[in-house]
Amino acid sequence: MSKWKIDSAASSVGFSVPHMMVSTVTGNFSDFSGNIEGDPADLSKSTVQFQVSVASIDTDNKERDIHLCSKDFFDAAAFPYMTFISRSIYWMEQEGMYRMNGDLTIKQTTKKVLFCVTPIDPEDFEACYEADAKLKRKEFDLTWNRAIEAGGVMVGDTIDIQLTIAVRKNLS
Repeated sequence: MSKWKIDSAASSVGFSVPHMMVSTVTGNFSDFSGNIEGDPADLSKSTVQFQVSVASIDTDNKERDIHLCSKDFFDAAAFPYMTFISRSIYWMEQEGMYRMNGDLTIKQTTKKVLFCVTPIDPEDFEACYEADAKLKRKEFDLTWNRAIEAGGVMVGDTIDIQLTIAVRKNLS
């Protein structure tokens, strides 16, 4: 089986979450790695593994990033990485995309997650994809929240994940 490495310099791991019932916080993780074993031109014959360093979170607000790394959220000191391992990938002909089911682990919690993966024109890479998923943060023990005076809560429960992934043949 061929191994393909995710090129982290040409890829991105982003997210967005409702904030204070009226806005959205966006951010990204700058330190991540992963690989595809199989054929990146046909993900249905492949497996995908991914690891993200929690401490590399960036929301353009240093105080918020520190809070997100604290025990209130990710507890980066005790759980420095989030990981994903695909379990099944299948092509959806009519939608022109793959459905990738797998196990996402955040902190000590592993849950099944579905990513919708769309191949994009690779230019300088063997393959490129855009992938997205929705997570319920409370399912991963990311439960911190605070009521706001006007009603509602500070942090929404659904997190949108957006990935852009470029892969190269692993020569090592």
